[in-house]
Amino acid sequence: MIIYGRNTVIEALNSSYLCEELFLQADIHEDPKISTVKSLANKSNITIRNISSKELKRLTGSEETQGVALKINFKESNLKDILKDAKNGFIYISDATYEHNVGAIIRTAECAGFSGVIIPSEIKITPTVAKISTGAIFNIPIIRSPIFNTIKTFKENGFFVFGIERGGNNIFETSTPINSLFIIGSEDKGLSQPVIDKCDGLLEIPQFGKVNSLNMSVASAIVMYNYLRENFKEIKSNG
Repeated sequence: MIIYGRNTVIEALNSSYLCEELFLQADIHEDPKISTVKSLANKSNITIRNISSKELKRLTGSEETQGVALKINFKESNLKDILKDAKNGFIYISDATYEHNVGAIIRTAECAGFSGVIIPSEIKITPTVAKISTGAIFNIPIIRSPIFNTIKTFKENGFFVFGIERGGNNIFETSTPINSLFIIGSEDKGLSQPVIDKCDGLLEIPQFGKVNSLNMSVASAIVMYNYLRENFKEIKSNG
């Protein structure tokens, strides 16, 4: 994968992932972040190539490279392996066609101390997702797993599964334990009935305006930080 953006590249270079080659815009002004990028690359003996702005844009397919790109060997995590050591909650993104939503949800999950983000096979982790997550994809496990297999596996491991859906219990009046999996549906369709039937409970975010739905990443942030509020002391102690 070729990723781009200064914060994203810094997070990747600080991670345990194999970084293969760094690309810098030849005429870029060296500010503190670029200096950090170069220092981290040199520390790990990563090849640095200076290329033109035009070449960098062609390499990344983006106009928003911030003068830096990195070739990295990104791999998703294994669900069963992650569950062995999981201490906090998880979120499942069941349907998202907008990369910015996926990246934003992953970023929030990492900030809120979640143990992982789970996605179905049709959701792709792209350079845009990496950029919007500001490199959070390198700091939190990303697991690819079908939804029904995920629900079954989590229940077998003692987790409670909550679907986020209109008509559910008020999320601010319902307790969610530390071992919780939250399933987020799409903005227009929500969760399917077969998925709803498999959940231990449904949670609804109360709304008082005329617009009938929240942005997917905003709804996810509310869910995750409400969970963090409820379980703050335990999550903090878990590190």
